[in-house]
Amino acid sequence: MTALLDARGCLTPAGVAALERGAVGEAPAELARHVATCDRCQARLLAAATGRAAGVPARPQGPVRLWRPVVFIVTALMLALFAVAMLGLLPRG
Repeated sequence: MTALLDARGCLTPAGVAALERGAVGEAPAELARHVATCDRCQARLLAAATGRAAGVPARPQGPVRLWRPVVFIVTALMLALFAVAMLGLLPRG
């Protein structure tokens, strides 16, 4: 355990700050190796860089909008029925 890594090997707040302060490609090798394989630390760095809390989705999850697929399916069915009618395959009533 160092000042930059905790007991689990993940970045401490000081480790995150060290990576943020460093120039691109000049991160301490110990931290770079860890971040390359740790999803948790990658998420924390991304959250710190974007100003969001870790684990918060980038886009808010709202209600599911089904109108587009429904309009597409209804339109496709109408076009198919029209094509069948134009070919004379529908029974005349």
